[in-house]
Amino acid sequence: MYTELDQLYNMDIIRTSFSQEKLLHELLTSSLVDSTTITIPKNRYFDTITDTQEYIYYLEHGIAHLSYENKSLTVLINQQFIGLGTVLDFQEKTFDVQAYTDCELLMFDRKQVMELLFSMQEGMLYLYLYEKDLQKALLEKIDLLYQKGSVRLLKTFQTLCHACGDISKDGYWVSIPRCFTIKRIADMTNLSPRSVSDFSEELIAKKIIKKEAGQFIIHTKDIE
Repeated sequence: MYTELDQLYNMDIIRTSFSQEKLLHELLTSSLVDSTTITIPKNRYFDTITDTQEYIYYLEHGIAHLSYENKSLTVLINQQFIGLGTVLDFQEKTFDVQAYTDCELLMFDRKQVMELLFSMQEGMLYLYLYEKDLQKALLEKIDLLYQKGSVRLLKTFQTLCHACGDISKDGYWVSIPRCFTIKRIADMTNLSPRSVSDFSEELIAKKIIKKEAGQFIIHTKDIE
């Protein structure tokens, strides 16, 4: 089905007309779909608070981490859907999501979302775009894992700086949130915690990064 959509639609038009923001608007204004606001405390897994098999989530605020069979997939940050792909491809257990910070979420019943999308003439394009973006993230992750350890670590730092970094007042440094510990960065890069520490020391010696009170800080000249 998605191959046919590739042939029928221009990707730029899809991104403009079927973004996650537009889908959120459709869900919140539809009489077919109910929403509930919940908070997942930091460090908790979503399935200890809510039934991840039955609901789809929109992350309003916070940082979370998506994994599959204990393998890191991607970091989830503010204003994106979580689990939207399960609308059509529903399995008993498809993913694990851990809150790295307190996460404020909108929660939608999976079946109601499916009913709404099926009622829309081009509703499947929302899922198509979501799956495309997830596939792109996975391909980037695979490409990252082929890199040398030090390169892998630096690219991960750069990605986090763009996604959720906080730039200093002088404009020279970007701080990565403290929730990204050595252990979590090791999981994301498929390196051991010891390797992350060793490679970090190399980057510190080169004045590419610095570390203050357990927080990684990257110089702006080294952020691509």
